[in-house]
Amino acid sequence: MSDRQHYYPNVPGLGNVAVSRHAQDRMDEYNISPSAFERALLAPTTEVEEGTEILWRERDNVRVVIIQRPVPFRGAKLVKTVMKVGAQAGARGRRS
Repeated sequence: MSDRQHYYPNVPGLGNVAVSRHAQDRMDEYNISPSAFERALLAPTTEVEEGTEILWRERDNVRVVIIQRPVPFRGAKLVKTVMKVGAQAGARGRRS
């Protein structure tokens, strides 16, 4: 894990972002490479806000869950956890 960053300044659309130890442990547990994590964080293909507190970014089946204003707030958003997710099934129309 020594090659992992735990702080990302100036993330597009977010500003400063810290990565929790829990998130770092999940990356190890799920064998998520630093480059896959960074792609999901820095250049996501999907971004969803859940209320005003939670935001998640996803790319290549890696989801990064971000707390937008952690308490206590120290000037950075917080990556709370990271997980692998399956490919989302697309909606299919009825065929005639």
